Amino acid sequence: MHMHGIVMTATLQEDPRDPDQVELHLAVQGVGAGQPRRIVVPMSFLITNPDLDPDAIKGHSFQAEVFQEEGNPQWFVSTIEFAPGRVLRLDPS
Repeated sequence: MHMHGIVMTATLQEDPRDPDQVELHLAVQGVGAGQPRRIVVPMSFLITNPDLDPDAIKGHSFQAEVFQEEGNPQWFVSTIEFAPGRVLRLDPS
């Protein structure tokens, strides 16, 4: 599924299926009706993109292709792109 919106929060969390790995969990807004509000960037994506900083993507727009594995309620990113220069929401901290 193709989606786009704004990253509200981005946090690194332990992968519940494999505690030796981490995932990047994104809470997003501005996505279409019926689309997920939380998506997961898997560890394999993070390894190939080491410059992906959770603090740097908050408030930025994004577009992504996401999929859902059978029997898993989470939506996973297969590709994602962030708008590098457009901060759409300033972080108050």
